[in-house]
Amino acid sequence: MRQIKSIKTKLLIRIILSFVVLSIVIQAIVFVSFRNFSMDTSKERALSAAELIRDTITSFMMLGVYDKRDIFLDRIKNTSGLKEIKILRGKAVIQQFGQSNRDDKPPTFLEKEVLKSGDIKSAVSEGIFNVEYAIVIPYKADNGRVNCLQCHKAARGEVLGVVSLVVDITGQRRTGLSIVSYMVVVSMLFSIGTLYIIYVFFKPYTELFHKLRLGFEHAAIGDFSSHRVDAALSDEAGDVARGFNTMTENLSATLSSIDNKVSLLIGYQTEKTANALKDTTKTVEMLVKIYNFKRTIEKDAIKTDVFLRIGDMLMEMGIANFSVYEVSLDKTKIKKVISKADNEICPSLGQINKDTVSWCKEVIFTDPVQCRAVRTGAIVDSREFSQVCPNFMQVEEGQTVKFHYYCIPINIGGHTGDVVQIVSCKDCEEPTASAIPYIKAHLKECEPVLEGKTFMELLKAQSLIDQLTGLYNRRYLDEITNSLCSAAVRRGTLIGILMIDIDHFKQVNDTHGHGVGDTVLKQAASVIVTSVRESDIVIRYGGEEILVLLVDATEGKSVEVAQKIRRNIETESIETPTVVLKITVSIGVSEFPKDSDKFWPCQKHADTALYKAKHEGRNRVCVHNKGA
Repeated sequence: MRQIKSIKTKLLIRIILSFVVLSIVIQAIVFVSFRNFSMDTSKERALSAAELIRDTITSFMMLGVYDKRDIFLDRIKNTSGLKEIKILRGKAVIQQFGQSNRDDKPPTFLEKEVLKSGDIKSAVSEGIFNVEYAIVIPYKADNGRVNCLQCHKAARGEVLGVVSLVVDITGQRRTGLSIVSYMVVVSMLFSIGTLYIIYVFFKPYTELFHKLRLGFEHAAIGDFSSHRVDAALSDEAGDVARGFNTMTENLSATLSSIDNKVSLLIGYQTEKTANALKDTTKTVEMLVKIYNFKRTIEKDAIKTDVFLRIGDMLMEMGIANFSVYEVSLDKTKIKKVISKADNEICPSLGQINKDTVSWCKEVIFTDPVQCRAVRTGAIVDSREFSQVCPNFMQVEEGQTVKFHYYCIPINIGGHTGDVVQIVSCKDCEEPTASAIPYIKAHLKECEPVLEGKTFMELLKAQSLIDQLTGLYNRRYLDEITNSLCSAAVRRGTLIGILMIDIDHFKQVNDTHGHGVGDTVLKQAASVIVTSVRESDIVIRYGGEEILVLLVDATEGKSVEVAQKIRRNIETESIETPTVVLKITVSIGVSEFPKDSDKFWPCQKHADTALYKAKHEGRNRVCVHNKGA
């Protein structure tokens, strides 16, 4: 049997059953009560008639007119509504006077029982059309007010005879059934009226439940805006409907706000579906992956490691066909770092070498400017124009390109430094297209990391490292300043400039010698390097002065890092062959382009803030005040 789900149907069934059971119980109680009342009334009437008959017959016997009893009994029978009256003699009376001439009918079982036991007994005989109540009352020998022992040869208490009465109570039963029938009709009318009132009353509530169910079904699939619950109820149910609407509106607005903020954060609008919950979950999960991806590549030692992680990221997103190219800063060289293809996922590839496939013509490797992404610095998308780049690999010369290609340039130092190329065939175009926004977000996070590592490798190649401290030297600062500032302006971030000077360094040299001074300088440099990110740049500016450039810093972060450096150095113990020293540093802080749209004035501001820190007592951080 199919399960009933409608609350309205369940409610009506329960109410109907309750009314039916209640009606049956009440009618049964009334009928039984009326029946018992009829029985009690009939018994009282029969007892009264029996006593009257007994006393009258006794009087007739004493007056010697016993032969008149039949007239009396017939009258009693007619006036009392009795159907039958029988007077039966007991054993002692029969022995003394013989059988009565009215005892023409044999005694019934009930009469025999009373003659034997001497107890009043009664019984009801119910047929389809009539109901009879029979009662048998004994007469016992007594020497009380009327001394039966004077006339009868019997022992005291012996049954002299019985009066057997039959009362017809068919009329009472008919009356009871009529009353019950009227009650049934009234109960049915009352039940129907009550059910109608309940139905009308509960109809708005059942409709509200139905609307809420539909609303929750839509909410379960992430649709919070297409199903509003309208209920014209002013009670708690109406409050529930209004609360549901408010909840869905707030959820829809919140999810939309999250999506917009995430899109601003990653720089791209993510793909939408009808399920806002899944969209938001996917976006947040991807944001976490992007964050973890950035944290991971920041700790990679060289660019090649970053490229490998880009390849892993692409394969994790289901991209089976791609290449990663590295472009030299002067755009004179381009090399293929990674290239992958999978003809199982994309059968159109045919039999190829999956690890050495080249998606572009050889001309780009001799002349990088022939690569459209390198030349323009813009994304190349063949989904609109298949021939947008003439140097993409052709499956067959003169034939239409069978693949879509999507080339994303990675900007380094204001120009295209690397290119990620994604290739898809018609069979895998849709999942590739849905992954593109998230790939862009990952690559955007790669830009500052790759930029930092590119310049790091460049400096190492040009021997721009201070031999004593292992830090970059001042020449490196001159090389990267313009590109670093351009990148910060382009990305809308800050460069934190920390000018650090070791307090009383001259005194260390004068007291302990230059060898100890060199050890102090190297140890201080090591602490500073470990206190900043790998993407940040630490430079020995001159003597005991160290310059730290915090790449892509947020507002207020520079002071936080400066205090961290100051505390770390303050707690560091510097061991030398002759002495263990504790040193402190003073730090001046400024931020580009917050304090000036030029780098060198910002660096000067940091220097001025450093002298202020020295003047105020050393071992402290002072920040350039632009308004001072």
